[in-house]
Amino acid sequence: MTLDKGIHKYDPHMIAEEKKQAIIDYRKCFRVYNQLVDLKDKKINQKYLMYRFQSEEKNSVDDAKAKAKINEEVQEVVTQLEMADKLKDEAYAEMQRVETKIQFILDSNSIKRAEMKLSGFST
Repeated sequence: MTLDKGIHKYDPHMIAEEKKQAIIDYRKCFRVYNQLVDLKDKKINQKYLMYRFQSEEKNSVDDAKAKAKINEEVQEVVTQLEMADKLKDEAYAEMQRVETKIQFILDSNSIKRAEMKLSGFST
């Protein structure tokens, strides 16, 4: 975001570096999100088996699934998953911001080229 100000505003190398960093951040956030989804599923399956077969009280399949989903360990992972989803959305928005900036620069350059051609014909 700080690259939008100052002398390096339209520097192609800085814009390319900004785009590269935005893509890296987005993919990193996406990987963390997917890992947390897998961890949540694993915890739910572990807790289901515990409630279904190792518990003192005998639970039905539906009761064991419900208890597994509201377990404390699973809820901690769900909280982390929500935070990772928010970070993933922010990283995606940053990547789209850089793409939009590039498109605006390209549009601006093409308009300037068209104006130069038109001014060349009029003289």
